[in-house]
Amino acid sequence: MITTANGTARRSQEKVVITGLGVYCSIAREVDGFAEALQTGRQGFHEIDEFDLEGCRNRLAGMVKELEEVPTRTGMRSNILLKHAVTQALADSALTDAIPDRSRVGVSVGTSVGGVGGYVDWVAGGEREDPNAVFQTPLNPYNHLRGQECVSNVPHTLLPYEVAKEHGFSAGTSCCVTACSAGANSLAIAADFIRNGRADAMVAGALDTFTPLTYMGFHALMAMTKALPSPFDANRSGLLVGEGAGIMILERESAALRRGAKIYAELAGYGLSNDAFHVTQPHPGGRGAISAMRRALKDAGMTADEIEYVNMHGTGTKYNDLMELKAMREVFGERAGRIPISSIKSAIGHTLGAAGSIEGIASVLAIHQEFLPANGNFTSPIEGFEYDLVTEPRPAPGLKTAMSNSFAFGGNCASLVFRRYEG
Repeated sequence: MITTANGTARRSQEKVVITGLGVYCSIAREVDGFAEALQTGRQGFHEIDEFDLEGCRNRLAGMVKELEEVPTRTGMRSNILLKHAVTQALADSALTDAIPDRSRVGVSVGTSVGGVGGYVDWVAGGEREDPNAVFQTPLNPYNHLRGQECVSNVPHTLLPYEVAKEHGFSAGTSCCVTACSAGANSLAIAADFIRNGRADAMVAGALDTFTPLTYMGFHALMAMTKALPSPFDANRSGLLVGEGAGIMILERESAALRRGAKIYAELAGYGLSNDAFHVTQPHPGGRGAISAMRRALKDAGMTADEIEYVNMHGTGTKYNDLMELKAMREVFGERAGRIPISSIKSAIGHTLGAAGSIEGIASVLAIHQEFLPANGNFTSPIEGFEYDLVTEPRPAPGLKTAMSNSFAFGGNCASLVFRRYEG
């Protein structure tokens, strides 16, 4: 925060840059593998055998098979996914080796179900000989909580707390629970921590785990496809649930330059809104999405003409895809048909609260490595719209800007704008 001559405060105009990345999901368990998977069009859908799926619309999910254990406070799936991504991002940035004051580092995490999955496993487990024994399941094989202790891992705020405690980061923590826009919201909150002078660096991103609760929820909503997800296809029939974690290290530009950090890109701006329409269905005209995209452009000091790629929310459901194409046409005008777009949910499924951060990382890598990730499983376009859908991974030499969209239940809409860092 900068104090002016008359004593008022205003936001710093210093850039917020990205100096570290970490990702753990169904197509890759580290960033280089994630980039390679996106550049080759690899998909990460696996058959579910961890619980009974009789009568369900699909047996596939973008889940992490053979989860690798790392030491955590609880051993729960949520904590393990988060730690994998955080550990990667911190190592990538070399932040903990270089920053002199950890009271200037904060943690911002987003999620949808967070630590609920383990508790649901325990409740659904039925009668057991010793209700106070450690309760492990195929989805949570490393849990070391006992019986009803599983409820103690439900509060989502414990996720950023665990990161802060382990590393001594005390600038503040935040946990954003805005359904499937939570990952994007968490990055926006982290950017504000830096812009407002509360932190020099933030560990920011999101996670969500695969659970019977979320799987059955989307099945009950009839939002689950019977095939593979095919966003923006005329024959799209729904989504597949995924899971994972994506973490970025955001830093104040001057702090990053002072320590000689490598910089992937700049988080140039964000826009948040709520369409105030319906608990699950988006506003049909894209009211919230339009507002979020326009606010992100304004925050970045950019025009719609400067966006070169859009990583779409693209769930593959009937109404969401139509809404997003309408919103694109409203924001980008006649250029909407010429801007390359894609949804990586066709490769990893809908990772719910983690979607905004994992897809944000995909957008950053697109700029940094100059490629466009594919929108897989496509056969035919939706009538009435012109759009440049990236159906195969595509080189993008000189790519400088990307927008990443996340539109969620409860009307929550978020857009992020990333820009190549040029000093």
